[in-house]
Amino acid sequence: MPLLEVDGPVRVRLDLSRAVFLGPTTIALLEAGVRRIEEAGHLLPGGSIVLPKNPLTERYLHRMDFFRGMATVADPPEDFERHSPVGFRPCQQFETEEQFPGVAKALTDALVERCKVDEVAEAATLICLNELTENVIHHANSDLGGFAACQTALKKKRFEVGIVDLGVGIRQSLSKNPRYADIENDVDAIATALEPRVTATPHRNSGIGLSITKLLLRENDGQLIVRSGTGLVVGGDKERAEAMPLKLPGTIVAMRARTDQPLDIGKIYEALPLDDDDEDDD
Repeated sequence: MPLLEVDGPVRVRLDLSRAVFLGPTTIALLEAGVRRIEEAGHLLPGGSIVLPKNPLTERYLHRMDFFRGMATVADPPEDFERHSPVGFRPCQQFETEEQFPGVAKALTDALVERCKVDEVAEAATLICLNELTENVIHHANSDLGGFAACQTALKKKRFEVGIVDLGVGIRQSLSKNPRYADIENDVDAIATALEPRVTATPHRNSGIGLSITKLLLRENDGQLIVRSGTGLVVGGDKERAEAMPLKLPGTIVAMRARTDQPLDIGKIYEALPLDDDDEDDD
């Protein structure tokens, strides 16, 4: 049974024997799924994980704290000495206003540790990640909050952040704003959320977090991947939108930036359209 469809008592068994690599977004999603079952009281004792056949893959998952996040399923022993994380951050759960800024800062620090970035690139990344983690707190309506992890792939010259929540999803969240209450499908809801000045809570924020991230990654030749409900939208260097057969509870946001290209947020802000209040001030 798919992990995210469990609605009754279950003994979880994860077969990772053929796994070569689990990206940070996948790790965050798996941990969120297991925590959801545990929080609902459905997780039966005696769960297990079939370890990857590749020892390097197993070591990578240890360093990403994957098995610690799955401790209610299994916690296999480590056979190596741990060091402070450099260029990656294990999966972190955040549930409050006080927690998300620290998570965003930790994810940004991982980028800086392994990539040649200037102060502009660092600030741009921090702004985007603050916005994306804050969205979980204010819009997801999830009892578990959010889960985030990141990893630098030096050979691919890519830095990926995965942020996952199992809340109400983008379409239901946007419906709180009467302007977007009539959106009929998840693809349109995601595409709308990626536009500037779109927010479910206009009294609280300006609704530019996702749109800035998309534009920033487009300039960087990277990608922003958003999955919610049955919708999938990819923004950035290669854009596409499609309906998916499997409905996902909540929202997945994967931010993939190229580490050999600049991240310049200044001209992104200049390109954003004015909101109504700005126009009134002119």
